[in-house]
Amino acid sequence: MCCDRPACPEDLALLWAVAGPVWGWRCSRSQHCSLVLHSSRTRSDPGNFSSPFLVPRAPGTGHEPGQGTGRGGAQAGSREWSCAKPAEIEHGHVEHLVKYHCDPYYQLRGAGDGTYKCDENHAWVSLGAGKETPVCEPVCGKPKNPPRQMQRIIGGLLAGKGSFPWQGRLVTRHNLTVGATLISDQWLLTTGRNVYLNHSDSAKPEEIAPTLQLFLGGREQPALAIEHVVLHPGYPKAVDLALLKLKEKVFLGEEIMPICLPQKNYVQPGRVGYVSGWGRGATFAFPSMLKYVMLPVAEGEKCQQYYEGRNASSWVQPILSNDTFCVGMSELREDTCYGDAGGAFAVQDPDDDTWYAAGILSYDKTCTASKYGVYVDVQHVVAWIKDTVAAG
Repeated sequence: MCCDRPACPEDLALLWAVAGPVWGWRCSRSQHCSLVLHSSRTRSDPGNFSSPFLVPRAPGTGHEPGQGTGRGGAQAGSREWSCAKPAEIEHGHVEHLVKYHCDPYYQLRGAGDGTYKCDENHAWVSLGAGKETPVCEPVCGKPKNPPRQMQRIIGGLLAGKGSFPWQGRLVTRHNLTVGATLISDQWLLTTGRNVYLNHSDSAKPEEIAPTLQLFLGGREQPALAIEHVVLHPGYPKAVDLALLKLKEKVFLGEEIMPICLPQKNYVQPGRVGYVSGWGRGATFAFPSMLKYVMLPVAEGEKCQQYYEGRNASSWVQPILSNDTFCVGMSELREDTCYGDAGGAFAVQDPDDDTWYAAGILSYDKTCTASKYGVYVDVQHVVAWIKDTVAAG
């Protein structure tokens, strides 16, 4: 064989098997890829032929039939399939080519299509990515069942399965339920006020993290532990925002998928977005199922004047700054309410048919009694989010 075994993305286990002159490899399920060798004879080495194991992946399972999914190797009694030597052709040759594939809800990051060629230096090289091993990263903002316009949070219908796969349910100290928004397979956005519910202002983020539980997907899903809480440096005076890091990455699917971070401004007065949540409904009871509402971006100056004219304590006043924007009620006077904070103001970009988190709901105490909800403008804090996630 002209090249060493190619690596699998993100430390994927390579499972090795030998059967006489036949050898091959496959990738374990744990990091969302499969590896297939298309052919394996080179003009430079015409006499040395090695056939790979082509182990078919069971559709929708993320693993191969008859194989274990751990890192220790194939299970006893498992079967492997190999291909016969490819036919020789006149005035031509066969090359070593391998191709990486990501599992559903993941995509290859970087240049190239995942195809690597064994070059004259006995190295696997991609035309687009060079010698760099590809990485499978989460797909974002592509719900299988996008929301319909007339469903709502206050006294309305329920969100369909997979309509808001980025919506998290954060349970804080003393079992208070609030929102959180998945932005990767390990990080979520929520508000600083959510994090500090039933904690003193002097509490440290590392003390609060163990008291939080995060739920994603259906109600039957287990609680996920929070490893780190990172407050935005502008909290609490200007930016009511926090990042949550899960102890382990989550596997993505129809009901669990991150929303994309915005790369341009989606916050123009009159533009509508969708807000989902587990907050109180028309009877002020917490719902057992996720609901959502379609709301318009409001005029910032009118919102500022509205809240400046109120005589209320700081706890029931929103945090307004250059990093926030306001949203009005729907034509049916539908609104967010207690417990919805931390959810995304999700907008769909028609240019790429992708959903983006234009804002994170900070002030959820309107409940149709106030004119405006207040959101952190995510585009203003994207650099902080990316730097924090990169730092781990």
